[in-house]
Amino acid sequence: MLSLAELEECAETEVQGEETLAVPAAHAAVVECQAAADLLTAFAQENPGDEVAQNWAFEAVERVSACALAVVDGYEYVAAEYARAAKGERAAVVLGRLDDAGPMTPQRLAALDAETLELLRWYAHPWPVRWLWPPERDTFGRPIRPYVINLFHGPGGWSVGIRDVLGADVDMVGVDLDPGAVATATAAGFQVICASVTDLDPESPGLRHVSGAILSPPCQPFSPAGLRRGRYAAAIDLVVRVIRYAGAAAGFLALVDDDGADAGFAPRSGDSWEEVREHLAELEDPRAGLMAEVVIYPLAMLSRGGSIEWVAVEQSSALPKEIEDALFAEFRQAGWCTVEAVTLDAVDYGAASHRKRRFMTAFRASAPFVDVRPSAPFPQTTFAECVGWPEGRVVNTRGQRGINPATGRPKGGNEFSADNPSPCVTATAYGWKEAKTGERIGQVNIARLVGFPGDFPWQHVGRGEGIRNKAQQAADAVCPMVAAAVIGRVLNMWWEAGTRAFAEELYPRTATEALSPDPRLSRRSAQEALPHPQMLA
Repeated sequence: MLSLAELEECAETEVQGEETLAVPAAHAAVVECQAAADLLTAFAQENPGDEVAQNWAFEAVERVSACALAVVDGYEYVAAEYARAAKGERAAVVLGRLDDAGPMTPQRLAALDAETLELLRWYAHPWPVRWLWPPERDTFGRPIRPYVINLFHGPGGWSVGIRDVLGADVDMVGVDLDPGAVATATAAGFQVICASVTDLDPESPGLRHVSGAILSPPCQPFSPAGLRRGRYAAAIDLVVRVIRYAGAAAGFLALVDDDGADAGFAPRSGDSWEEVREHLAELEDPRAGLMAEVVIYPLAMLSRGGSIEWVAVEQSSALPKEIEDALFAEFRQAGWCTVEAVTLDAVDYGAASHRKRRFMTAFRASAPFVDVRPSAPFPQTTFAECVGWPEGRVVNTRGQRGINPATGRPKGGNEFSADNPSPCVTATAYGWKEAKTGERIGQVNIARLVGFPGDFPWQHVGRGEGIRNKAQQAADAVCPMVAAAVIGRVLNMWWEAGTRAFAEELYPRTATEALSPDPRLSRRSAQEALPHPQMLA
């Protein structure tokens, strides 16, 4: 093994003379590369017997020369990549030294100097800098407030279900592209990043200690309410192929020997996540390709040495079986012990509107024992009870309709009895009205039909009041009561009592009906009675 001095001497031979380097020496990219080289060289000197540390130092010194030459030759984008890699290595060394000093407490984090804190924020971006360290653990070594990412967050259906219905204490950060939905979620007290899920790095150091991932890719490409371009045979085939590419890119392509026995995994394919996703550009509806993120994020996080333990996914009940099977196969191939899927209707969990969705969960360990199905039927709430109408009314969803001359029947639209639960709420619900009086239901009741509290702070970003945008947000959201059941199973938390109490409080007209286990149980007392997830593990 070469000594550090010999390694530095070898690196210096790559320099094309001092005059060449003098020109770009003050360039920001070169300065960053030099800072990393100085730090890694010092680190190698502190660890003379560590071959890895010496190689890092050697490569860092070489990178200074390479970056300077890229600047001289006018390849600014290459120089920027060198600088990004150098800054990442510098942050990793700083993080490691902080780790050596013991657990990172909020007090220690607050006491960091501004330069170190800025470097670590850059390293964790866009995730919280606190996520660079593992969460505090209990006496059994389990996280007290596990880190959870919530991709395609929307206004907060999952989050309301977890925080307000289930009462689970998790450190969750969401991501959504719609600024209106992000504004709504933020106003409701949730931490949400306004960005495209596909623009973020699934191997970010900030995700290393995340234990759970929730994903709700847009359902319109598969849902009967949309154009269903995601159900075209060519689209299904393409999405399935990219899901398989994702497993290979993450290093989870299973191998077998000549006897058919397990031979481990093939090396990572070398494709970047951008290259994996590029294939999806051929789709007529690019939203269909977002189903690939269901495996991209968790498998990428694992390939980085992450701690992810479970994944929960919500999608249209019309999701093609081929896509679901491909997702199952990639998780199983990567060694996940349990993968399951079930179709749930929000009405069965106390909601005043039907909302059938497919929920898939994957666990690296064995399946939890808490059931996602209720032990007894929930009291049923009608549309009329939800919005405060008397019995016998009819809801018109599209106003006056012309007659189709070919059939003699009204064109499109629909009417339904308010004495039953509502059909699935869509963005057009802002126009729903009583058939005779024309009375409209408004955003508060649109949201309550879905399962949101009446005081939920719906926001709009842009011109006007955003009436349709707010209705769209509610229509896209996961029913909070169903979310509580799904995540209750994931976390092994008894969810049913708190969910029944939440439904009672949301729809007070059902307060006189039988509740289980105790009709006097309030939502607060139900949450307080729930055992902590660790108590059930």
